[in-house]
Amino acid sequence: MKIERVGIVTHPGKRKSLDAARDLTAYLAGRNVAVTEDDPDLVLSLGGDGTMLRAAQIAHRADAPLLGVNLGALGYLTEVDAGDERVALQRVFEGDFRIEQRLMLACAADLRGEKAAYTGLNEVLIERSSRYRMVRLSVAVDGDHLEDFNADGVIVATPTGSTAYALSAGGPIVSPRADCLVLVPVSPHRIFARPIVLAPDEVVTVTLLADHQKASLSLDGGLGCDLPTGAVVTVRRHPRSLRLVRLSGPGFVQRLRAKLDLRP
Repeated sequence: MKIERVGIVTHPGKRKSLDAARDLTAYLAGRNVAVTEDDPDLVLSLGGDGTMLRAAQIAHRADAPLLGVNLGALGYLTEVDAGDERVALQRVFEGDFRIEQRLMLACAADLRGEKAAYTGLNEVLIERSSRYRMVRLSVAVDGDHLEDFNADGVIVATPTGSTAYALSAGGPIVSPRADCLVLVPVSPHRIFARPIVLAPDEVVTVTLLADHQKASLSLDGGLGCDLPTGAVVTVRRHPRSLRLVRLSGPGFVQRLRAKLDLRP
């Protein structure tokens, strides 16, 4: 893979992230590689998982591989430890890496006339905006009505996102190598409302029912909008995956043990 343009995504509130960006910019300049977010051949994330989620948006739009450097607390999604950035980049330039495909979500919202579209790596979340009232949601899969229920919200997650908010809401842990979607109600007002694992090509439709309810749509803890009553949100697998650069970092089980703080 020929690399002539590299995008660098930083955490603006972390000194370590900004310092690393300056150092790598100088290093790349010495290799005649431009640093730009305009059509990059590779995207570098310098921060924690939040920075990785922002970088994933840029990398996916450009269809460029994404390499994460952990400058945060855990860095579950990242590949490289702080201080190993230059060695990691050298390996990428030499072709000593592999690409791991990660399923992405395409989300379309019909806001009673207005349209909005988003892309996410972890999850789509439809949730209540009011502190005191749940929302009433109607959920369908591939056009077939599944259930209407009152809840704090509902999550549609990827395997990558199964260990994020979906896990806290009671969803299953899914290997990132799996091809599936996970539907997870958030604090549903029903005893038997349970998470559901769906095929990757199944389409989830969520409609906000009942008047005078306040709800919102978000993706990966950011991107999103307010939802009026009657809004319809459609979530499906994006036709193009995110490409993560993998070197020789810890595998899924090792990362999971670290995230859940599991000890021998």
